[in-house]
Amino acid sequence: MILFDSTGEQPSRNAAVARRSARYPGYMPITQADRAAERRRVKLEDIRQQVADGSLTIRKMTAAERKLYPPRPATGRRSSGRRR
Repeated sequence: MILFDSTGEQPSRNAAVARRSARYPGYMPITQADRAAERRRVKLEDIRQQVADGSLTIRKMTAAERKLYPPRPATGRRSSGRRR
């Protein structure tokens, strides 16, 4: 079902967000990138806390480890599989 506004046009996503924001002051939609950034921030904070309390140690790789686990070749940006 496609909804149209009073002018007969299909409203844009921004119009929907504006209506929602008018109904709920202070409302800001959360994007997937925002969620990913928040998860990353929480994980990094957890790592910092573990390092601070001594339950996690970060060290350099030894020569043997470096030989066993060489750096991966850099790849280009991953395609999301979506075509525009």
